[in-house]
Amino acid sequence: MEEENFLTIKIMLADDHPVFRSGLKNIILTEKDFEIVAEAENGNIAIEKAEKYTPDIIIMDINMPQKDGIEATKIIKEKVPDTKILILTMYSDEAYLKEGLNAGASGYVLKRAVDTELIAAVQTVLSGEHYIYPTLIPSLYAKPNESEQESEVGSEVDLLSPREREVLKYIALGYTQKEISTELFISIKTVDTYKARIMEKIGAKKKSNLVRYALKHGIISSKD
Repeated sequence: MEEENFLTIKIMLADDHPVFRSGLKNIILTEKDFEIVAEAENGNIAIEKAEKYTPDIIIMDINMPQKDGIEATKIIKEKVPDTKILILTMYSDEAYLKEGLNAGASGYVLKRAVDTELIAAVQTVLSGEHYIYPTLIPSLYAKPNESEQESEVGSEVDLLSPREREVLKYIALGYTQKEISTELFISIKTVDTYKARIMEKIGAKKKSNLVRYALKHGIISSKD
């Protein structure tokens, strides 16, 4: 009896943590028809390797140096539209989810669920469907009593990228630039660059303006 032929699925991993990528490989390679064809540690390399290897699917982290996963996803979908992208992240925030889907991602899985959900998510996305981690599905639906003012606020927050919102959150909570660099695994110089970009985008002149903006737009709350 002849062995059944399997069509190899080409997968690329984009995450800036080598240890986490190694863990992903161990999970992915339990499937005999899955193959890792490339890895990327930042958004620019992800774009470059996506064009070079044209993987069937990219497992994409959001927080990466140079270009974050949302930016990289948008560019890759323009350059290699047939490649599916599955976002794998620690963030369960509604804004990240919607921005990832709007950028062209076909799925969104939380890192804490990777052991149990990753293979199913990859298979679902490859079948042409979207995969959203179950607890995140309600956030895709607008609240029925959402006011025009809330919608307007949301559009203002959309001025900031996911990484910029994250940096702003830590600034508003009183973290030093060194502490932020440690939390987000980026250099102090990069933190300073993000801070300057955020201040320019929202027209802030000093730190107190950043704190007020973060409170007004729900990036932090008075309980934080």
